[in-house]
Amino acid sequence: MIENVLPRHQLLSFARLQARADFRKTVRQSELESALKEGWQVRRKNKNSLALTRDKPKHALLESRVWTLLYRMGFDYLSGDRGGQVEISPGDPKSPKQQVDVVALDQEIALSIECKSFRGPRKDPDFAEKLSKHASIRKEFADSVKKQFPSDSKRLVGSILFTWDIRPTENDLKRAEQQKVRVFNEKDLEYFEVLVKHVGPAARYQLLSEVFRGRRIHGLEIVVPALLTRMGGFTCYSFAIRPEYLLKIAYVAHRAQGKPIDLDAYQRMISRSRLKKIGEYITGDGIFPTNIVINVEKEEYLQFDRGRQEGDGAGGTFGWLTLTPAYGSAWIIDGQHRLYAYSGHSRSETSYLNVLAFGALEPTVQTQLFVDINSEQRRVKRSLLVELDSTLKWGSDDESQRIHAIVSKASMCLDDESESPLKERILLADVRRTKKRCVSLTAVASALSKPGFFVVSRKRGFTQHGPFWRDDPTSSLRRTVKVLISWLGTIAENASDWWDLGLEEGGGLATNDGVTVCINVLRSVLEHLGPAEKLGILEDSDLIARLNPYATKLGHSLGRMSLDERVHFRGLRGVEGQTTGTRICQELIRKDFSNFSPEGLEDWMERKKHNTNDQARKLIDNIEKTLQEEILKVLKEEYDADETAWWFEGVPTNVRKKVDDRINEAGGGQREENFDFIHYEAILKKNWDVFKMTFAFGGGIPGKDRGIPGKDKGTAWLRGIATMRNSVSHASRRDYVSFEDLAKLEIYNEWLEGRVTSVGLNDREV
Repeated sequence: MIENVLPRHQLLSFARLQARADFRKTVRQSELESALKEGWQVRRKNKNSLALTRDKPKHALLESRVWTLLYRMGFDYLSGDRGGQVEISPGDPKSPKQQVDVVALDQEIALSIECKSFRGPRKDPDFAEKLSKHASIRKEFADSVKKQFPSDSKRLVGSILFTWDIRPTENDLKRAEQQKVRVFNEKDLEYFEVLVKHVGPAARYQLLSEVFRGRRIHGLEIVVPALLTRMGGFTCYSFAIRPEYLLKIAYVAHRAQGKPIDLDAYQRMISRSRLKKIGEYITGDGIFPTNIVINVEKEEYLQFDRGRQEGDGAGGTFGWLTLTPAYGSAWIIDGQHRLYAYSGHSRSETSYLNVLAFGALEPTVQTQLFVDINSEQRRVKRSLLVELDSTLKWGSDDESQRIHAIVSKASMCLDDESESPLKERILLADVRRTKKRCVSLTAVASALSKPGFFVVSRKRGFTQHGPFWRDDPTSSLRRTVKVLISWLGTIAENASDWWDLGLEEGGGLATNDGVTVCINVLRSVLEHLGPAEKLGILEDSDLIARLNPYATKLGHSLGRMSLDERVHFRGLRGVEGQTTGTRICQELIRKDFSNFSPEGLEDWMERKKHNTNDQARKLIDNIEKTLQEEILKVLKEEYDADETAWWFEGVPTNVRKKVDDRINEAGGGQREENFDFIHYEAILKKNWDVFKMTFAFGGGIPGKDRGIPGKDKGTAWLRGIATMRNSVSHASRRDYVSFEDLAKLEIYNEWLEGRVTSVGLNDREV
């Protein structure tokens, strides 16, 4: 027998209590002191009593959440307060009873659910014992349900374990699979809670497809008229079906639910607002002229019998399609919102949807179909394309494509793994940006895609692989994730106050630029430690051990940075800023590891020592001042019809607009004072015949002009100076000008002053 399992209509009051995250009670004033000692707090003061509240402890909250989830999924029977009680020896009046935290039943399904939690994330040494205890009562549970709750069809019986902050080992999960217990963690629970909020009772079938994947559904065989044809080289069937039926066998491969290493997760989370609008459209007799596109997971679920054919049958073959489905057997490639809008809708049992069904497509083909269909309808985010690379390119014959897949999966794993310092910090395609979740997937993937991790070089058909490479993509993925979690985790641990802030005020380390810098430094340390082929043969733990002293030093140094230094570091933005940030970190490591000398670091430190930027800034300022004075003087002499002729006739239209816009934004100012450095190039080109004798620089070597070049070549030197000017002027870049560029600036400055003084007005008129 099984006790305390009730029909849902008797559980309305209990459901309200379960949906709360706290316990509540009312006491007299005289009982308040005792209640406060027990952890109760005053929620509301009444006239003659006090309403108290107390947070549910973690284990109770987990049970409440799971029970509420099953209630909202629409199961016919659920356990009441304190769960169900299963007799171990039915018929024996002295039979012991075992509690089941949550029981859920309907005409097709019986679920026995246990809920286990810890106060904080850790492994459970007793996990195997808990599994065995839960699995051991499956037969007694099934027999009791069959006897007490008879059904017209044979029920599927499932055992589920919901965990919160329990970290099962791979052996634990294998043992659970062997004992037929489906394990869900807190992230899975959150996913199902969101899904049931969006789609209502139809979320039940998404859960059942996880628990009973591949198990046939008794009594759900159906025969429909269909057209057999081929599309894109694949066999497919076109038919109409009731939404109520398709909802039971449908499965949507959501990336929000799928693990980062799950090849089958490619869809966006269903949008509640879109479902509401489509539901209103259905109520208003709206029709859907396009197909729901599905993939039936196994060909054995489909049987096509040819019917009587009229005409030549060139477009397809008419017949009867028999579906003998399982939960999760119809994967929705396109049309999830059209289908799930019928969940809970009065017309789900009477309306029909047009379906285009493929049979047994590989996940990569399904994903490619999804991209092809949706890219024609709406722009696909770059971050979504990076995520989809993990599926589309995983099995590619092209090594470069497989590396893209590994990089994409590794980046997503960093957001998912419990020990990762970037857990729930990476901005995936379907999540909102926050102060904490602010590291873009594309930034991490771009940093990992650089040479040195998976490939060092490719020359004449020979590939030198990097230390992360393994011939097996899964092994390469695991190695990459382990090393990154260790490297970034050590840095985060030693600079935790800075790392934890994310984008908050005073933060800037656990951001796009900060994380990219940390990964860049890792690459340089790997290059320093030795040839890639020697690092490649090391076990993961050995490689991590060699990297750890460098990560520790970097973390300590970053953690000790002053507020001003952190502000400066955060201001390093974009590629050039990341380059400077990388050099800063490399220099910090070098203080303890004197033989650590990545390519270019010595030169950068020398430039920093001599402060080449200050010297460059002075030279550029002088060059700009000379250009401004001479060009404006000559323009006003050349166009002297009136005071404004030089402006309208000598300055290009686009430059005039930018200058006027700047003056308007500033609320006033002189035109002569609001040119950008690069504007002078445009002015020279527009008036080349006037200025070429003075400003044409021809031979590529300052001071060695060979005739007068054309305007593009003759003004190229200005573009070079503009690039250097940006480098020394913008705080977001902060790189140091090279000694070679500094020498060029000195020569340009001397050359320009000489040209201005030696070329007179008569020379310009020739």
